Amino acid sequence: MRGPLSTASRLGFLVAAVALVWSGPSWAGPSADDVKAAAAEFDQGKRSFKAQAWTEAAEHFEAADARAPSAVALELAIRARDKAGQLDRAATLAELGLARHPGDAGMKKTAAAVLDRAKKSLHAFAVKCRPACELVVGTTIVHGGATDERTVYLTPGEAQVSASWPRKKPNVATVQASAGGKSAGDFTPPADDPEPTPTPEGAPAAVTVVPSKDPGPEKRSGLPPIVFYVGAGLTVIAGGVTIWSGIDTQNNPGADKVREACAGQTTSCPEYQDGLARQTRTNVLLGVTAGLAVGTGVIGALFTDWSGKPKGSARVEPWVGVGSAGARGRF
Repeated sequence: MRGPLSTASRLGFLVAAVALVWSGPSWAGPSADDVKAAAAEFDQGKRSFKAQAWTEAAEHFEAADARAPSAVALELAIRARDKAGQLDRAATLAELGLARHPGDAGMKKTAAAVLDRAKKSLHAFAVKCRPACELVVGTTIVHGGATDERTVYLTPGEAQVSASWPRKKPNVATVQASAGGKSAGDFTPPADDPEPTPTPEGAPAAVTVVPSKDPGPEKRSGLPPIVFYVGAGLTVIAGGVTIWSGIDTQNNPGADKVREACAGQTTSCPEYQDGLARQTRTNVLLGVTAGLAVGTGVIGALFTDWSGKPKGSARVEPWVGVGSAGARGRF
């Protein structure tokens, strides 16, 4: 009998992952570190599955599959999404599973049961991307990586499906989904300039200085540059607090302590709730930091007078990122 949480399941996952590593030089499979990380995610997924924390289990199984693709991990992710009441995501994973592992008997059985229900109550949206793209439904990344063909399932109603490519703006389609409906969409990168490559976090902002002649006094308008610099400083401070909160979330109370204290308990366990609260705090801080960065960037770009001193000429362009800020221009 094929039990979702049996030792045989984990062994099958590890065997499949290791086989990918040693499958030959023609395809760069996952590294040994990837397999190790995938096994850790798989074990955490098993624990969450046993605790009936279905969404959490699905996330761990998907993370394991992302590090080292495996029919076992993907099948368990499908079952966990289904048990969590997320039939649309379970069916999307089922289509991926059948495409990737057409010969796996367990995958066929699990996928068929999910798709039989999904095709009656959900909308099947067939996607083609040229070149291969990452997909996002609403605000949720579609598991499976970059692809040139996928079928995603949507709950009835209006849905946004986005296709994205490296350093290109995403292509977004609005789908009017209906129960039992079908439609298709072809995505190609928009014919526009690529998005700028982001500066690595923590890297110093570049300032280019070019000598120029003095054109005489200029009339200044708009906000003084100090407003931008204050906003930039607050962004950096908020970024630091967010980093601290993220580290604190990882260490307090810590995964080992939660597992030890909450063994045999539900998610109402105090240690689990403490960790959840810290995670929520970190998410809020991240949102605040991002908001400050965007607001400061808008102020610097649209409402700040960068015309320079009354004597001389200066043209400055602001640059703001999460946790870092700077300016570049001519003086």
